[in-house]
Amino acid sequence: MKQLQLRYVAHVTTLTNCLQEGYQTETSSIRELVAELDGEYPGFHEMFVRPETGTLNLNAMIYYGAPGEIPISVIDLDQLVADGATITFW
Repeated sequence: MKQLQLRYVAHVTTLTNCLQEGYQTETSSIRELVAELDGEYPGFHEMFVRPETGTLNLNAMIYYGAPGEIPISVIDLDQLVADGATITFW
């Protein structure tokens, strides 16, 4: 089980009703995590993934920070997720 720190910015908080949370998951990629979070927060997947292509929405941003590293913008939704990572959904 991976322990992540999730942060939510701007309009994303209308779905989550929180700015950040500790989150446990067994998902291995950002894509799987977004799908799992859609179960917790209906509409989450639609906010970040274009249904016609399965790629990141152009008006959405996700930043991924592996433990001890500077967060970077996610381009590939199949990017792997490490235990202890911080992920910001904007």
